[in-house]
Amino acid sequence: MTNKKIGIIGAGIAGLSCAKQLLNAGFEVQIFDKSRGVGGRMSHRVFDQWHADHGAQYFTATHPQFVEELQEWILHGVAQEWHAKIVNFCDGQFSEKKHQIKRYVGVPAMTAPAKFLAKNMSVFLSQTITEIRKNQKKWQLVSEESGVLTDEFDYLVFAIPPIQAKKIISQQSDSLSLICEQANMLPCWTLLAYFKEPLGLDFDAALVQDNIFSWIARDNSKPSRVNSHAWVAQANPDWSLKQINLNKLEAEKILLQEFEKISGVASDFNQIQLWRYAKLETPNTQNFAIDENMQLALCGDWLRNSKVEDAWLSGYFLGNKLKKTLIPSD
Repeated sequence: MTNKKIGIIGAGIAGLSCAKQLLNAGFEVQIFDKSRGVGGRMSHRVFDQWHADHGAQYFTATHPQFVEELQEWILHGVAQEWHAKIVNFCDGQFSEKKHQIKRYVGVPAMTAPAKFLAKNMSVFLSQTITEIRKNQKKWQLVSEESGVLTDEFDYLVFAIPPIQAKKIISQQSDSLSLICEQANMLPCWTLLAYFKEPLGLDFDAALVQDNIFSWIARDNSKPSRVNSHAWVAQANPDWSLKQINLNKLEAEKILLQEFEKISGVASDFNQIQLWRYAKLETPNTQNFAIDENMQLALCGDWLRNSKVEDAWLSGYFLGNKLKKTLIPSD
């Protein structure tokens, strides 16, 4: 056990993975997030008649440590392989996609693995951290909703997008600010479309080229989903970046028109979402970053390559590094 207390800003997979390693080592950990739930972009939106994963659509597992974690998720019933029929879509034509990789999803929703990780953790939601202050040798957090929080921390971990992290730490750590500044994140406009009747499309998902979309998927093809005819269509990063300043009504009109060309049917209900920090432009190999003098650290998928596996590994590697740094060896 250790009396060190760690504050983590961000309750996505990276922050939760880091917290798991630190808690297992005996640290006291508190996690703060501006959202109403955990999971970050592993998100799921609920409506009266239908549900849909509107962030990360699936994940893969290649690194041995993440494969081991995934097996635990599967064992506890919060993840499952998605046996989807996935095709390519190019020049208005669908074609069979060969050499399929194994894809996994959270069950009964993409948020399930994050909720599983967060179980029994001290997570404070709807707390938008806007400032950090040093009180002698301890850190204090300031939130938009609650002002100065009472708890003090020996170390702070930022598991949020680089632009958001830089706003908070820019006055505290030049080295970490520079790392945040160098990471360029691309946005993603996302359409959620509900149909009262199933579409006449003979596939579960499509990788799209030569279109404003890069991905479309039938949400209820995933295991343990409600039986509603919801589709998720994600615009490609280049188009999303060019159109980032569109208001939602303008973006919605364009996305609906393009999706109707593919589906052949107008949706009965729809919503859109702009993920401003969806994908890292250039893959990174840093895993995490630490300013030991200031007792601050960064983790997140953007320090690797924007996948669920990358987010988990970044938090995992940082958690293990902090254990070695903060717990004296015998």
